[in-house]
Amino acid sequence: MGWTGPSLRGWQREALDAYLGSNSGDFLTVATPGAGKTTFALRVAHELLTAGVITRVIVVVPTEHLKVQWADNAHKCGIALDPSTKNADGLENPSDYKGAVLTYAQVASTPDLHRLGCGQRPTLVILDEIHHAGDEKAWGAAVQTAFGPARRRLAMSGTPFRSDNNPIPFVQYGEDGKSQADYSYGYGRAIRDGVCRQVDFHFYDGEMKWQGSDHVTSSANLSAELQRSDASAALETALDPGTGWMRKLLGHADNALRQLRTEVPKAGGLVIAYRGSQARAYAQMLFEITGERPTVVLSEDGPEANAGIEAFAQSTARWLVAVRMVSEGVDVPRLAVGVYATQTKTEMFFRQAVGRFVRRKKDEEHPALIFAPAIAPLRVLAAQVEKEIQHELKLEEEEFEKEQGEESNGQQTFELFARIPIAASEPTFDRAIHGGEEYTPEEHEYAQRILQQYSFPSSALPSLRQMVREQLGVPQARVTIETPAPAKDANAGTPAFRLRKLKRDEVSRLARRISIVAGLEHAVVQGRINEAMGVRKRADASIKQLETGAAFAHRWLKEIT
Repeated sequence: MGWTGPSLRGWQREALDAYLGSNSGDFLTVATPGAGKTTFALRVAHELLTAGVITRVIVVVPTEHLKVQWADNAHKCGIALDPSTKNADGLENPSDYKGAVLTYAQVASTPDLHRLGCGQRPTLVILDEIHHAGDEKAWGAAVQTAFGPARRRLAMSGTPFRSDNNPIPFVQYGEDGKSQADYSYGYGRAIRDGVCRQVDFHFYDGEMKWQGSDHVTSSANLSAELQRSDASAALETALDPGTGWMRKLLGHADNALRQLRTEVPKAGGLVIAYRGSQARAYAQMLFEITGERPTVVLSEDGPEANAGIEAFAQSTARWLVAVRMVSEGVDVPRLAVGVYATQTKTEMFFRQAVGRFVRRKKDEEHPALIFAPAIAPLRVLAAQVEKEIQHELKLEEEEFEKEQGEESNGQQTFELFARIPIAASEPTFDRAIHGGEEYTPEEHEYAQRILQQYSFPSSALPSLRQMVREQLGVPQARVTIETPAPAKDANAGTPAFRLRKLKRDEVSRLARRISIVAGLEHAVVQGRINEAMGVRKRADASIKQLETGAAFAHRWLKEIT
């Protein structure tokens, strides 16, 4: 049979050659979300069917929605797969289909049935987002039982994963417990190849107030360096619909989407919520902001949710609101603006969430925009994603788990305590992260003013920010927009308290950049700068000592970039 699917991208041809050259029964491919793993896997199936190595293809996916999506894509490639078969129906009809699409839960329910199918006909099993086989211990055992007799097994994931407490069958692990891929295609290379869009992260700050279980009222800014429990409380307060912080953030995100739709009329936005009640509240806020009722997805497995996702993908509607995230592999290419409004912060979850926005259509040059609270864990994860772009690193070369606490089933969330969110200030722009660089509010605002003054398209914003930085210079980046470029004697006439604050802010900003670029804890970087200044903490430093610290930080940053 002839291949009727799309032409292969460069990485897909490389991966196909690697697979065919391996002649192995098991093969793990890790490719960044949006790169096209489905097409690659179906081409592998086509090659094996044509060569007579197999006569049957089984695809295993995390959710019901993906069954139909895989079957549709397989049909376009000339391979008929049954997405509707149920365990009670037995195996798929071989006269109509070359195989079937199942869920991991379906396999776990009756593994012996699917083992029988692999024994009857030479079978290729495609295990999509295989890390889900480790969600429950029974699932991994069922996958082992069901597909042990398969002729070939092709496992795929959007990001490297760890064994945790439930090692996944048919996967090799290194001494560090991390999966070892036979072929990897990272986000950095996907950007370079033009396969994926780059992401522009916009982080917003604000002062949060909450009451703890001891009835003591506390407050903190989202961007502050906080203990885990305080960070959790601050974020929970920001995400609470009653404080009003999210309404303002959604307004900023919708304004960005509105501007983008002047260039890309069908562009859509996704709000990733933490709870169903919050999702419904956010949807109501968006309705009040836009006058258009968003699509709300509360369960990715239910038929109504599946229909909602499909309808949104085919429409020109503005917003989709989902609890957790639209599942891995769900293809809605028009998603271009996201709001990360969940407390979940594992590296895998964050990367999969970002992956919902990076799918790139031909000739589209605009970056994806993701709006998020300015808490340190999310900023660190965003910086890591951007660092891969800057250095073209592959995903499996990076191990980035800087936050304390243990993971549970691969899903780590902020701990929830008995506390009551009280109030939140309005969200204020804290920083943008793009292309491995961090941009200040002043640089961002200056670039936006140029954008509006000359009616440039919104996709030009990253380039304008870089131009602003080059004109102002990094040390002078935090200036008031109305202030002209400083002369040599820039500090003359500046009150000491303002000058001291400017210097402290400069040292703090440089410390954050060094932390991102060098991959060091912020406390470690600040400690070394304090040593150079001759103080125990930055708050004790004089203006002259702060100038010494800034000079030291500039030299350090220059050495590592």
